[in-house]
Amino acid sequence: MFDIGTVYLLATGALLLVALGVGVRTLVAIFREGRERSRNRREGEIERYTEDPVYDRDSPDPDTDGAAPTTCPQCGAENNARFTFCRECAAPLGPNQ
Repeated sequence: MFDIGTVYLLATGALLLVALGVGVRTLVAIFREGRERSRNRREGEIERYTEDPVYDRDSPDPDTDGAAPTTCPQCGAENNARFTFCRECAAPLGPNQ
C-alpha cells in the first residue's frame, strides 16, 4: 500500500509541522514579552537600564586578590589580572608575550 519512502516523508513532514508550531508559539511569546517591557519602560514602571546583580564591575573580584586589571598591549582592552589571554582579541597577556 505505502512504500517506506512515503511513510518516511509523512512522518518527517508531521514532525516538521509540530516543530514549526512550537517555534512560532515561542517566538510570539518572546515578541509579546518584549512589547510589554517596552511599554513598561515608556510608562516609567521599570528603569530603562538596570544593573545586573550577578555581574557588577564595581565590586571587587575575589579571584584577583586586589591585583590591578591588565591592559592588553594589542587592542588596549582591560582584562582581569588572572587572565592569560585578552578577552577581546585573544592576544597573550603577561610577561611572556
